[in-house]
Amino acid sequence: MGECADVQAIHAMWREAVEQGGIGHTAGAFAILEEVARSGRRFGAPALESLALSTRASLLRQAGRHRDAAAIDGRALLVVSPTPPSSTAARRVTHRAAVLDAIVGLAADHLGQLHLDATRRLLARARSVVDVDDAGWPAGRRPRLRIEWVSAELAMYSDDAAAALEHAERGLHLCAIADTPRRHRVKTELVAAAAHAAAGQSQVAARAAAKVTDDARAGGLLPLEWAALALRHGLDPADHDVSAALLRARRLLTGHGVPFTDGRTAGG
Repeated sequence: MGECADVQAIHAMWREAVEQGGIGHTAGAFAILEEVARSGRRFGAPALESLALSTRASLLRQAGRHRDAAAIDGRALLVVSPTPPSSTAARRVTHRAAVLDAIVGLAADHLGQLHLDATRRLLARARSVVDVDDAGWPAGRRPRLRIEWVSAELAMYSDDAAAALEHAERGLHLCAIADTPRRHRVKTELVAAAAHAAAGQSQVAARAAAKVTDDARAGGLLPLEWAALALRHGLDPADHDVSAALLRARRLLTGHGVPFTDGRTAGG
């Protein structure tokens, strides 16, 4: 009973780190993730240690540090066994979630470095692992949604606007269920806006990105607000209000510990 309670407490810490990262408090998220990884090792919970590493990698990836993120996602995949545990159903779900987070994270890391073939291979691997019949969020719809995000971005980088729109639409469909977290809904709408931009539908993209900006701001999702502003700036560099808001958002994120690079970012 005590061991189960310990693992639950570690899982709760990981969720708190995810929330902190989602609102842009990256330094705080990093500190919590360090403790999650240590505790996962101490209590024999490799899936939670792996999730902590993958989450750290995702925060680095958001800042444009795809190579650094790839190294950490690689460690996350090594930490967790490819064979699911034979214990409780909850542990099997956490295990599958950890494996998929690492694989999809690696796909996004390679996309950000323009390693498109590697991204395709990793996405195919993720699709072979994900349980399409799992209607739950942690290891069912969540990883499937992340696969659609990265698939849409890969299609954009491959100049396949039709495929990007198709993957974005699949993502929106996965978000239609009520228990989908707000952050994932907003991110999916952002991916869809980018897909419309890639398809040359600039006005549709601009309206969608403006809505994402408002939704992200209302939810305190500063990283997504910044990303939506960046998309709008790309669509209309002459919009000085957007440029100023983009600069403010970046300064706030930097103050919260986001280790930005000056490179182009991609991946989800």
